[in-house]
Amino acid sequence: MAQHRLKTFRGLMLDADGVLFTGTETRFLLPGGNLAVGKVRSLSDGQGLSFLRALGIAIVFASGEGQPLQSVVEKLNALPSVVSGLWPPIECITNELNAGGKVASLEAWMHKRGFAWNDCAYIGDDRSDLEAMRLAGLAIAPSNAQRLIKKIAHMTLSRNGGDGAVREFAEMVLDVRGIDEGTLPAA
Repeated sequence: MAQHRLKTFRGLMLDADGVLFTGTETRFLLPGGNLAVGKVRSLSDGQGLSFLRALGIAIVFASGEGQPLQSVVEKLNALPSVVSGLWPPIECITNELNAGGKVASLEAWMHKRGFAWNDCAYIGDDRSDLEAMRLAGLAIAPSNAQRLIKKIAHMTLSRNGGDGAVREFAEMVLDVRGIDEGTLPAA
């Protein structure tokens, strides 16, 4: 089943912390007393997202937090291939936990695109992802996902969230679809 879904899914939904970011956060005070938050991510995951966009796959992040996810998405959406209209922009649903949860937010996103849950893959790592992963046509867990998530995932990646898991997933999709990433346009 997972191989078939890798070939056919049209939308990718992702959590941010524990998927794009490692799930570790550093907080520090800037001069003047402002709080800054730093999170770690692998740049190779950004290229993985670009591979998927080159295939026309719609991508959305669903997270209870705004920054730094929003700034990363803005950076990825400023690539020439997105600005020119060649690739679709990545979308970002933030703070949705205050407005009905991930499932309601993602269903609204899917409705705008004419997608059903079966048309979508979801990459998540922890309890806040559980309901959406149960509904998704393809549920994926990074290797460091919590056991609750690994139990329901259709597949568990070998890479950790924030350390190449998204890139690994993208390469699996390319392989199953018979596409050499060297033939895809540069970002």
